[in-house]
Amino acid sequence: MKFSALSLSLLASVGLATPVRRDVAQSVYTLRLSSTNQQLDGLYLTAAEATAADESTGSTITLSVYTSSHQGPTPPAVKFYPVANPSTKLNELHTAGDNDDGSTLAVVGSNGLLDFSLLVDPHSVELPDGTTADWTSFALQDEGASRDDGTVEYAGQDGGSSKGNWVAFPVGGAEEQWTVKWKDETAWTTSNWMPVDVVYELIKNE
Repeated sequence: MKFSALSLSLLASVGLATPVRRDVAQSVYTLRLSSTNQQLDGLYLTAAEATAADESTGSTITLSVYTSSHQGPTPPAVKFYPVANPSTKLNELHTAGDNDDGSTLAVVGSNGLLDFSLLVDPHSVELPDGTTADWTSFALQDEGASRDDGTVEYAGQDGGSSKGNWVAFPVGGAEEQWTVKWKDETAWTTSNWMPVDVVYELIKNE
């Protein structure tokens, strides 16, 4: 497929603490769900707009999808560009928009259940002890040389294959909003989740 990613080796001279600015020629992607559940299939992942407080504290914003029955305003769809680490062959997913502010996508949580989230400033986020916050370990699986999409997987902090899968949990009883999480084999949770795949899709290729 026509997958395009920046390389972290090109950024070593400025250090990882510096926000990565997108190359003007860098492809931009969005994320959607693939599911046997017709209510969820094809929905695009969204993130609420970061507030000034979020930016100053390095807050996390959990990614969500909204079904057709949702009546209120829907946050904008997530857009990102991948930054590949040539050593691990894994990717950081940096958000793309009018202001490339250094935000990245990440998995955040504990006990084997990790929220798929946006980290407003990953290098300043403060989380309780025992909480995983990983934005460096995403694998982007190609679906074929002629396609511009594929699946996103979480490979785990050890760089290996994390034994788990993406799931969606309803928010509230109306099931108009669902959050997306990475659930591994150690997680204990309620049974009201649905298995999903997270698919990346090309939206801009300059």
